[in-house]
Amino acid sequence: MPAMTTLAELPIWTLLTRPSLEALLSRDGSMPEAIKIAADLHDVSVADAPLLALTRLMIQRAQALDGLTLTATGALSRIDVRAFFDEMTWPGYDKANVLVMNKALNEADVMPVEITRRIAQDLKLLRKRERRLLASKAGTMLVRENQAAALFRQLFATTFWEINLAYFDRVPLEAWPQNHIGIVLWCLSVAGHEWFKAEDLIRTCTVWDDTLDEGPLDFAGFAFESRVLRPLTWFGLMETRLEGEDDVPDWRRARQYRKTALFDRALRFEVQMNNPSGVSH
Repeated sequence: MPAMTTLAELPIWTLLTRPSLEALLSRDGSMPEAIKIAADLHDVSVADAPLLALTRLMIQRAQALDGLTLTATGALSRIDVRAFFDEMTWPGYDKANVLVMNKALNEADVMPVEITRRIAQDLKLLRKRERRLLASKAGTMLVRENQAAALFRQLFATTFWEINLAYFDRVPLEAWPQNHIGIVLWCLSVAGHEWFKAEDLIRTCTVWDDTLDEGPLDFAGFAFESRVLRPLTWFGLMETRLEGEDDVPDWRRARQYRKTALFDRALRFEVQMNNPSGVSH
């Protein structure tokens, strides 16, 4: 009798029908209709997600100060950056180490602040007027506590389908795997319930490109982590931890991820699966 094929031994997306795979791909740069944010998503359940919380801090500070100050290059001023740095909470981000490495904090030194500002501007929650960044009408509306779910939906779609996340990691892999992020998200919904490292699921949860085998494997692993796994933690959809004992230096400990309960509550996938013989779930 032939051995059963387990889920971990094949790309998980091969379990889907071809129409379902195509439905998970974006054709116009927007979130595919096959992926839905739950209509009953509660404001309280997403309000503390790191990206939402920092976005709201930016809008509220812009309202209170009649705008955030911009540098000549369009980045936030050191004063504003430091204010956000002190208030923010960001998964897997070592604030103490950042302070050791930088005497003064420019926007480029604080990745979460730069990312949040760029996403908020792209979504037109903040608008530029000369050397000030002002809260827009949309931002003023979405900063309200009862609009957290609506803000979550817009930030999620913008982050994964409109922002080029490769800009922030500089890995020379162009858009991979963000160019099929819908497929990746569905695969993680199936396989991400236990703690895993990026390399554990990279080949089973992405559409592997043979050209990736020609370069350093670290490039693909880092892109998978920086363009998929870490951004999911910004929304509270993944949690992260360092593997091993606390007395071991952080640089020697692998980072692990696991989807949160919010992942399955928030995301809906309208797909159909094949029923191949010999596959166990």
